[in-house]
Amino acid sequence: MESYSHLPQLSNGQLDFSKIQDAQIMKTKPNRGKGYTAGRSCIAEVVINNKPTKPLLDPGAFCSCVGKSFLKTCVPNFEDDLLPIDGIKLNSASNPMEALGIFETNIIFPNINGNLRIIVEFVVM
Repeated sequence: MESYSHLPQLSNGQLDFSKIQDAQIMKTKPNRGKGYTAGRSCIAEVVINNKPTKPLLDPGAFCSCVGKSFLKTCVPNFEDDLLPIDGIKLNSASNPMEALGIFETNIIFPNINGNLRIIVEFVVM
């Protein structure tokens, strides 16, 4: 991921940040570098196309894949902006997956100290 700190940060006045708790791990913490073995998912609260949503993030993935049904909830007409995808074969559990295209968008991670906006390219499945 690449952040664009030189761009103005967007803020949504409707998001409530008055109650924030530190994250706690509810079981024995794995050794450093073995966090992926904890078996938990990484669901983040983000804003896509000015709509708050909670996608499942995989920071160790080869590429950022998103289902077309999920993307439609945030960007109903995303098909109009799909970029072609060529020369890539994607598999899940050794089964081939067909990609529809690439969708570039901004994702905003809300934070009380200033929102973080990044530009991502999703592979739409």
